[in-house]
Amino acid sequence: MNDFLTALRSGTVLVMDGAMGTEIIRLTQPASIHFNERFNLTDPDLIRSIHRSYVDAGADVLLTNTFQANPVALTRGGLEQQHHAIWQAAIRLAREATPRFVLADVGPIQGCTPALVDQVVSECVGVEGVLLETWTSFEALKWFADRCRAVSLPLLVSFTFQRTQTGLTTFDKTTPEDCARAANECGAAVLGVNCGKAIGVDEVAEIVRRYRAVCDLPILVKPNAGTPMPTGKYTHTAEALAAGVPALLQAGALMVGGCCGTGPAHIREIRKAVDAFLG
Repeated sequence: MNDFLTALRSGTVLVMDGAMGTEIIRLTQPASIHFNERFNLTDPDLIRSIHRSYVDAGADVLLTNTFQANPVALTRGGLEQQHHAIWQAAIRLAREATPRFVLADVGPIQGCTPALVDQVVSECVGVEGVLLETWTSFEALKWFADRCRAVSLPLLVSFTFQRTQTGLTTFDKTTPEDCARAANECGAAVLGVNCGKAIGVDEVAEIVRRYRAVCDLPILVKPNAGTPMPTGKYTHTAEALAAGVPALLQAGALMVGGCCGTGPAHIREIRKAVDAFLG
């Protein structure tokens, strides 16, 4: 069995890394708002240093810098001819930074098709799994599940939610329970929640409990560091975000990291909180 899955199924809590995009923006202001994947080629030292800063902070799991590294998004950025090179560099840079686990990070793909799924998954060589992050499409989820199964790669899927008048739903009005059922039915190895519009740790813990009520998949959580302020900073300090970790673990999370606005300081405090919780 994949060592990553063995660790999860043993009940070990894994600490994930924090944000890549907002860290790149913080370190390179103001040049890098879009297509941060290009830095895998143009400034590998920057990407390597971000990965290493998360490992030094206590992260067990790194995500590759590939959130938008799909043919559709790269074409918009004029990078379509560099698709393979971007992926190769991304995996190498993450692997060089950690002795533990690397997941291929895949964001939503506009107009996703089975052919596009094949193109992306074919690049995911040398990782412990594929994470569909900030996900929405159940149809594309099934395509990824089928393709990952064919190449013996664990598939993780993490949905994004908002609070509406009818409660917590994805942006297409899907409930946490339906997301959990879809992940379970397609054979995903891990189910998650990340990012989110104006939701905090309390809402993330609620989503985890609702997931847990209908499936027994390992659960990952990557909350934002609060909400962005006009200055570009986020409302939650590292300590404030980490204060919510016990509630997330009590709800049933087995992987904990950070999404938008989180940096190495947040992951360091999350690591402390996880270790303290586990005693």
